Parts: sequence; structure tokens; C-alpha cells
Amino acid sequence: MDANFYLKNLIIQNFATFKNQNIKFRPGFNAIVGETGSGKSLVLDALQLILGGRADKRVVRRETDYSLIEAVFKCQDPLIKQFLEQEGYPLEGHELIIKRLIYKNGTTRNYINHLTCTVNFLTTFSRRYIDLVGQFENQKLLSETYQLHLLDHFAKNQSELAEYQLHLKDYKRFQTEKKQLEESRALREQRLDYLTYQLQEIEKLNPSSQDEEDLLKKKAMMVNVEKTQKLCFQLKEIFEGSEGQTGLLGQLKFISSIFTKNPDLFLNLAENISSADDQICTLQEEIEKRLRFEFDPSDLGNILERLDTYHKLKKKFGGTVESVLQNQFEFLKEKNQLEELEINLGSTQDRIQSTQMKLLQIADTLHQKRQRFAKKLGEELTKRVRLLKMEGATIKMDVQKTEEFMEYGMTRAYFLSETNMGEGYFKIKDVASGGELSRILLSVRQILSTFDSISIFLFDEIDTGIGGETANCIGKALSEVSLNGQVIAITHLPQIAQFAEALIIVNKDIQNIESEKRTESSVREIFGKMILKEVRAMAQLG
Repeated sequence: MDANFYLKNLIIQNFATFKNQNIKFRPGFNAIVGETGSGKSLVLDALQLILGGRADKRVVRRETDYSLIEAVFKCQDPLIKQFLEQEGYPLEGHELIIKRLIYKNGTTRNYINHLTCTVNFLTTFSRRYIDLVGQFENQKLLSETYQLHLLDHFAKNQSELAEYQLHLKDYKRFQTEKKQLEESRALREQRLDYLTYQLQEIEKLNPSSQDEEDLLKKKAMMVNVEKTQKLCFQLKEIFEGSEGQTGLLGQLKFISSIFTKNPDLFLNLAENISSADDQICTLQEEIEKRLRFEFDPSDLGNILERLDTYHKLKKKFGGTVESVLQNQFEFLKEKNQLEELEINLGSTQDRIQSTQMKLLQIADTLHQKRQRFAKKLGEELTKRVRLLKMEGATIKMDVQKTEEFMEYGMTRAYFLSETNMGEGYFKIKDVASGGELSRILLSVRQILSTFDSISIFLFDEIDTGIGGETANCIGKALSEVSLNGQVIAITHLPQIAQFAEALIIVNKDIQNIESEKRTESSVREIFGKMILKEVRAMAQLG
């Protein structure tokens, strides 16, 4: 088999009865064999740790500080490489290395490609690409969601499902928007009243920084008008003069005539006196305005009232005229949005209905297709389990339409099994016999191994309670699964082991170490023609 992803080596150090072993695997069917109690299950236990299984400090070999499990995978699968790179664990070359250290205090350290990682990530990774099938470890395969997933792969529903999930995402978003709009509508009237009042208060003043400045000037003039006019009379007398005295303007004219008649003595000074004369004239005009200034006391009241409104609004909305204007802008914007709420709510409702129609159409198409292929899948599974010596057993898939939109459509689907003819159908998770359940699961893997993303299949206790011709059939089935992915299975039956491309033989010995007897498991691998010789030896021992 030309495999893109498979386990090459498993290094086990200080793990229960294993001191230091490096186990080599082949891409196809690998059978782990050995006498009862030799440590076969420990190899699979070590693999489960690599896949994110729970670590128990009791596995740490006595008089050592930690156990080490390291798995080296060949990985040329572009999808797996892409997944690892996206998650921050890029591959260098074509090897994926996963390592776990279990310390005797119960703590662990986990690594992917020499980078630390979490146990949760190991679990996530293994669920995508590695499948463990055993009597007590088949929760993934037995979940209804996964069974529906398998049916969709068998029916090649990927494109329809992707379209459905895209519309479902929009549908949920529109539902959220509708809920938010309805919540806003509940507070709409109260909020609109508040905004209208605030806007009317601001619009009545029609504020601006220039207007406030002008009002302050007018207030100052009105409040000090008597004093201002008295001072202006004094200034006018200085400018114009009085009886017997020449005013400032007259003196400036005299000075100007001197400069004009003697230009050689007073170069450029005539221009300066002319400029001064213009400024004095401007001042005189302003003084005349103030002398002529008259006001109605009610005007002062209006000015004071407007300035008081400025003070209140500034105190209320940020302290400056600019902040008052900014609040006015925000209030107006919100008011417009609330007034448009009914329009938005109606538009959102239209989008919900439109998306709902599309979802119903796609979900119905998916459901009908699932019904057709569920029948075919059930028929194919029935053939497979009967080849595994479950005569009279029938497998079918129950497909039911749901009322609500679910993540994968409007369908519930699950396997039902009648293991004894006429005794009725039960969900396969409720099948009592562990051996029968294992054979059903193996049949599922046979059919769907070409459809799924799984590349490595681990089978634990696949041969429990069987023998003879049934074992021979299971061996053929495992070999068939290995055509589409690496298979690693524990077995004690030569009828199954004979189909393996590699035998992993586990032995247990008693070692004398410094006058102390210690149990130690060891492994040797057998490939090619030597397998037949070992299988014959197993048969003789059996």
C-alpha cells in the first residue's frame, strides 16, 4: 500500500513492564500478538496516550522518574500538513513526531514536532485522522452525529451539505438580528421620546461658538453701559479737545504738517503718523457707537436666558459648545435609526423567510437522498456482517425527518441491528454481544474506509469470543480495510494473524537485576515469509 500517513515507529520507555523498546510498523495490516499477559495491550495503551488518552502515573516504571512514549508517523498527506501548519505545528520534511512524558507525580508534557501542545489538541488531531475501534472505545463511531456523517460520505453529500450549512449560518445571523431589532423596538418609544426632547432643547437654542461669544460681549456691554458711556465721553474730549485746549486729533494734524514740510529731516515718519491717525479715527468711531448705544432691558433678559441655556447644555453634554453639537449629531443619527427600525425589521424578516425556504429545499433534497443511500448502506452492511459469520443478522439505517434545522440538515439517522432473525431491531450501541458489535463496526470500516478522512485504524479485542472460520473472515476484513489505511490490531488468533503484513510479537520475561527479579516486556517484529512460520507456531500453541 502506498500510504500518505501511517505510524512508522513507536518508542516506549519506562512504561509499565516496558523498559526501552522501539517498535517498527508497516503501512498495511500490523497484528500485535503474544501470550496472555505479555503486554500486548500495553502497546495499544501507549498509542492511546499518543492520541490524547488520559495518563495514569501508575504506568511509570518503578525506580524511574517518568515514562516516555514517542510516535513517529510518515506524513505526506497535504490536508494533514495543512491542518498542522494552520494550528502552529508545521512539519519539517515528511515526519510527524508526537511525544508524551508522564511523570510519577501524575503530570505530563506533550509535544508535536518538538513544540509543546495540549492534550485536547492531541485528541482533536487523532479524531480527525486515527480511528480506535474496540469493545469499550467506539463512542465516536456509535454517536448518531458520526453515523449521519458516515452516511453523507457514502452518499457523497458534501456539496449539498456545504451549501446547507452556508445558508444555515446566514439564517442564524438573521435570527439574531431580528431578536436584537425586536429588543430595540420594545424600548423604541421611550428612547424616541428622550431623543426628541433632547434634540428640541438643542435645536431651540441653535448653538454655535460664535453666537455664545457675541452674547457674552453684548451682556458685558449692557451690564456696564453707564460706566462705558461715561468713559467714552472722557475719551471723546481727549480726542476732540475742549475750550482752550487742542485735542489729540488736532495735535496729530500739527505733527503731520511738520513731518510733511520737512521730509529731509524726518524720513518716513510722515507715514507712521498717518497710520496712527487712521487707528485713532477707528477708535473714535467705536467710541461714538458706544455713546449712541441704547438697549431695551428686556434684551438683556433674553441674552441672559440664552446664556443660561448654553450653561445648562454644556454642563449636560460635555462642557463645550462643540460637545453639545456632537451630541446633537449622535441623537439625530440614533433617532433616524429608530425611526427606520420597522423598515429594517421587515427587511430582516423577509431575509429570514427567503433563507428558510432555501434551507427547507436543500434539507429536503438531502433527506430524500439520505433515505435512498441509507437503504443501500444497510444492504451492504448486512452482506458484510453475514460474511463475518453473523448468519441471520440484518443491519439497516433508520432515517427520520426532524422539525427544526440542525447542523447537518433536518435528518436523524442511526444504525439498527437485528442480530437474531425475528427478535427485533435495536440501535447498535445497545447490542449486547461485544463480539457482534466489533464485527458490525469492522464492516462499517470496510465499506466506509475509502470515504472517510481516517488513515490509521486501531482495533482492540476484535477477536473476542470468536474462533475458527469467523476469525478467518475477520482477518480478511481487516486486510481489506488496510488497503485504504494502516491497520493495527491486537489478536491471539492465528487465523487473523496470517493476513498481517507485519507481526509485532510481545514477550514477557523475568530479569535478574542486582539480585532482584524484574518483569520486562520486549518486542520483535516479523515481516514477509517469516510470518507464516510464526503463525504455524501460534496454531500449535493454541
